[in-house]
Order: sequence, then structure tokens, then C-alpha cells
Amino acid sequence: MGRILMVLTIVLLLLVTVLGWGLGPAMEQQFVPGVWIWDLSVGGMTAVEAAPHLEATLPLHQPNLVVLGPEGQRWSFSPADLGMAVDVRATLERAYAIGHTQSGADALVERLNIMMDGARLAPILAWDPKPAFLRLHAIAEELDRPAQDAQVRLEQGELVLVTGGVGRRMEVSATLEALLPHLYALDVAEVVPVMTEIAPEIVDDRAEQALGMANTILAEPLTLLVPDPQEGDPGPWVVPSNVLVRMLLVQVEVDKVWVGLDKTALGKFLEPVAMALHRVPVDATFQFEPETMALEPISPSVMGRDMDVAASIARINERIQIGEHFIPLIIDEIPPNRPDTTTAEDLGIRELVAVGESYFTGSSSARDRNIRLGASKFNGIIIEPGQTFSFNEYLGEVTSEEGYDESYVIIGDRTVPGVGGGICQVATTAFRAAYYAGYPIVERWPHAYRVNYYELGGFGPGFDATIYSPLVDLRFTNDSPHHLLIMTEVDAARSRLRFLFYSTQDGREVEQIGPEWGAPEPPGPPVYEFDPTMPAGIVRKVENARDGLQATLGRIVRDAEGNIIYQDTFVSHFVPWPARYQYGPDFVPPPDAEIVTPEP
Repeated sequence: MGRILMVLTIVLLLLVTVLGWGLGPAMEQQFVPGVWIWDLSVGGMTAVEAAPHLEATLPLHQPNLVVLGPEGQRWSFSPADLGMAVDVRATLERAYAIGHTQSGADALVERLNIMMDGARLAPILAWDPKPAFLRLHAIAEELDRPAQDAQVRLEQGELVLVTGGVGRRMEVSATLEALLPHLYALDVAEVVPVMTEIAPEIVDDRAEQALGMANTILAEPLTLLVPDPQEGDPGPWVVPSNVLVRMLLVQVEVDKVWVGLDKTALGKFLEPVAMALHRVPVDATFQFEPETMALEPISPSVMGRDMDVAASIARINERIQIGEHFIPLIIDEIPPNRPDTTTAEDLGIRELVAVGESYFTGSSSARDRNIRLGASKFNGIIIEPGQTFSFNEYLGEVTSEEGYDESYVIIGDRTVPGVGGGICQVATTAFRAAYYAGYPIVERWPHAYRVNYYELGGFGPGFDATIYSPLVDLRFTNDSPHHLLIMTEVDAARSRLRFLFYSTQDGREVEQIGPEWGAPEPPGPPVYEFDPTMPAGIVRKVENARDGLQATLGRIVRDAEGNIIYQDTFVSHFVPWPARYQYGPDFVPPPDAEIVTPEP
């Protein structure tokens, strides 16, 4: 009996102890014994004590998740790498709530049940998707492969067919969706990324079609022809296949195939061709017949032409694609301003409005020929209203190839033989005609010294004009509302050159003033120059002495009402020009001579 009482006493004391502990104030700060968070027993711990144990026991930093690539690649990640973390506070709050929701005897019963049966709960996880997307996008950059369109490529001067290939794309969102359950379960898993095949847009048969078209173009050289060729025309131009292949442009697209020659490359090839084919239109030249008041052609007009480069390129590409290799270029005609059919009435040419004349008595045969040839360049030309006449422009090249002879010309301080001597006689005559016509004279230059030819006929010094292409020119402007026809005539018997200006009188009148001359300037002592090729004791005079002086020629031009429209002054300063001699060995120049090259 005594032993039974003692056992009952012990049980009662234990029960009282358990009840006191289970309902005591310490239990309010601790997790109930028997509470587990996955494999971590937190019973009897406070939240502060359990927190570090919780993070340490979860496999957040173990690389348990593996992404397997299609070529055997492996990328291992821990849940933390993919943005997974445990919400410690929320997890511990949920664990603490177990056994702390009741009070009194109910709380005691609840806690006894927990201690006997245990309570296990999962941690509360917090996921930030951004790291997972970044990791998977990095994998996608390695796995993604664009589709390879079929194409035709130039390699080492040969066209080759590059076949198409299927591409692939990793679907990041779908892959993450497959990975997510394992991520939340914090378990070990291998995931194969979700891949999508990408078919090429341009398939092999389209590229093969383009290759066939290209080979047709390159089958033989391209020959470019001039339509309706004239005698002396350049061409044809042949573009060999090895040049064509560098111009070739192949465009293979989803809905079309185009093979032709690149416009820029073909245009560069055609630039010199266009220059060779260019022809400036030539206006007809005319003479005026006063009796009939009609124009008679002296030389016919000639059509000009230009190659239409853009249209030629279009034609070449159009025809070469269908296998043609002999292709005519597109040439546009450029009509002249004044064809042969131009009439005097069309141009307002009715009468003689001015005459300029000069005399070349005593000229050498070479100078005579040069004057005739130079004057012929101006016979029959027409100057439009508002156009400025340029002597050098119409004269052209003065060379022996153009038919000019060698005669004396002024170069620097010397009169020396030169091709075209006598052309200034033509310029002087044109100047006089423009002067008397009352046209504004834009440019006129006097000679360096007085030339006797230009003082013949009573003109005197100061009524001349010199030219030296391209620096020194004679220019005047046709400021009338009518065209001006220039005709030239040479009177061989009188050694006279005339410029005849035909147009329509507008009532203007020209008053000549002068020329007036200053005091003569003596030429100074004669100049002697030694010439070792001359015979001994011989001297030869090569230039005559001429006085220098200043000449002033004026002009007042009035309109039909008498109003002054132009008032001009043309000043010429002729430098003194000493006599010049050449002498051979053993000749002694006079004591007053200037010796520029003495005998050695």
C-alpha cells in the first residue's frame, strides 16, 4: 500500500510540473517541443535562437539544379542563384503559432498532443524572378542560333551556293516554368531547356534560282553598243565576265529573286563612256543677204547628244536578265539653238548696224594667212541678246595643228617669232566694230607698244586691242533686244579686214571722242645683242625704234531719245621701244648703245 502511494505521488508531482511548465510564462517565448521546420527541431527555442539554425539547415546555397544543353552543356545553380530565399520571420511566426493559439487547459491539451505527435511544417520561401531570368537569358545567348538563309555568295571570284540551315531559340519563360517546381521544392533536379526550331525564310530552291540567273548573266561578256553609229564614233565597249561578276548584285528575298548589275558600279563604268559619246550641239553659221533680207547658211548645224546614264543602266539590267549580252545604250539628241532653218525674221536681223575695219598692208605671207584664218572663226556667228561675246572663246586654239603659221608676236619686251602672229589684227578690227555699234565693251587691252599696222587708215594710236589666251581677252555684250550676226571679209587687193555687224537698229548713236595723244616719249639708246651664229663684222636690225606715248579714246553712246546710256574711256599707254640689233663677232657697237648680251 505504501509503494502505491509513493508512485501516485511521483506521477502527481510530474503532472503538476508539466502543467506548470506547459502553462508557464517561459512557454510564451519558446516554440512548443515537437515543432519541426523541415529537418530542424525548434522546440524549446526562441525565435532569436532558431533564426540562424533555420537558414543553415535549408539547401539554399547548394548547386542542386542543373540545366542540360542540347549538346551536353551543363549549367549548375543553387536556389539562391536563381533568386530563392527563405522568409525567416514569416516562417518562424508560423512555427510559433503552433501550440500558441489556445489558452488554459485547451492550450495544455494542444501542447501535449504536439509533444506526443510532433508538428512539421515547410519554410515560407520568397522568390525574386529577376536573377533566374538573367541566368537563363545568358544560357539562351549561348544556345540560340539564327536560321541561315540560303544565299549566293562571291568567293574568290566564283559564285557559290550557301545552303540554308535551321536555327533554334531557347524559350526562357517556358524553361523557367519547368524549373520553378524544383526551385520551390529545394530538391535536386535536372531540367532540359525548352527549345523552338526556327526555319530559314529563304530556302535552297530560291537561292538555286538566283544562282542560275547569275550564271546566265556571266555566261558571256557584255557588249554595249552605240545605236545608229556615225563615222568616228567610239565603241563598242566590252565588259568581260570577270568584271561583270564584281558588278553583280544578287537579292534573294522571301517573295522575290532579283539578279542584276549594281547601279553604282555600272554607273562608274559608264562615266567615261558617256564622256566619249558626248557631243556639243553646233549652231549653224549664216551670212546676211541685204538684197533678199534673208540668212543663208555658211556651215550647217549639228545635233548634239548625251548618253542617258540612268536609262541605259535600267535597259542593261532589264535585258541582261533575259540573256541578252549585246545591248544598245540610250542616247538623247540635243538640238542646236539655231538650226539651218533659222530665218532673219526669227532673230530680228534686218540691216547693217556697224562696221569695223583695219589694214595690214606690208604684212608677211605668214601674218596674212593667220589674219585670214583667225577672221574666218568669226564669220557667221550669232550673239544672242544679253550674251557676252568672248574673242578667245570663238577663236579657239592658236596652234600649228590648227593651221596657223609662225610670225612676229610681242612677248614681254621682245618682238619674237611665234605661232599666230597677226591675230591681234583680228581682235583690233572686232573692237572697232563693237565700239561703233555702241555695245558695252567689257574687256579690252592695248598693245605694249605702238604697232604701225593699227595706225593705217587714219586711225592713229589708241584704237587697237590685243589678246593672249586665256589671260587677255576682248569681250563685249549685246545689250540690244535683237540677235547680232557677225560677218568678216578680207579685201586682198586693199589688204583690208572688216567686221560687219548685222542686227536691227534701236536708234542708238555713237559719238567718237579722240583719240587724243600725249607728248612722245623717246625710245632711248639702241639695244645690241651678241649672236655667235652670225658672220664676223655683221650687224642686223631686228626691231625699229618707236616713241612711247599715252593715247585716250572716248565714246558717248546715246539712245534714240538722246539720253546718254554709256560713256567710255579707253586709255592706252605705249611704252618707249628702242631699236634692237643683233651682231656677230668682231663688230663693235656704237658708244651710246645698250649692250644686253656682250661678245665674250
